[in-house]
Amino acid sequence: MKTLVENLGLVLVAKTIKGTSYVGIRNYENKQGEVSNQTIVAGITYENCLLNDFKVLQENQNKVFEVLGKDHANELIETAYKNVYDSLEKRLSSEEVKEALRQQNDKTIMLSDAQKDAYVHITKGIKVNKETNQIHVFGLVQRKTILKPIEYKQTNSRELTIVQNKIKKLCEFKQDKYRSFIFDKAEVKLQGVTI
Repeated sequence: MKTLVENLGLVLVAKTIKGTSYVGIRNYENKQGEVSNQTIVAGITYENCLLNDFKVLQENQNKVFEVLGKDHANELIETAYKNVYDSLEKRLSSEEVKEALRQQNDKTIMLSDAQKDAYVHITKGIKVNKETNQIHVFGLVQRKTILKPIEYKQTNSRELTIVQNKIKKLCEFKQDKYRSFIFDKAEVKLQGVTI
């Protein structure tokens, strides 16, 4: 566990970020046991990732149907595309629209709210989990080098989910590269300072 001084050091250094900054995450072990070095960009908001993804999805609509149409039924691609589109549209909507969706117990907004409500944002790239009090470093992954690989278990997803994931991959969604790292589990290099 990191000391109070290390935690404060991370926060103080992170507060110097103006705009965005590269952050090195070294020897990070995830829940499954994989160990990696990663470089992320802190200071990029999740909303900006969603805006980018929404734009890219719309620009690549024809490509999605052309590429995925080789292996999947057109009706399935239409449903998957609509689901991905609707999810982005809901998460990017105004607070008034989100409130109306909350009143309807919309699953997308409920999951989005749960994720937001789980953390207190301290500064760019740093947040604290309200339940565990663990400090998280977060941002957009730019590079990942696996030091200790593991074999991930294969998931048995529905075909609709598989096609939705293929759409996101084909469009190179940024939201899928937006990651959070528990500070206790890694060495962090931020603004030229290793903590």
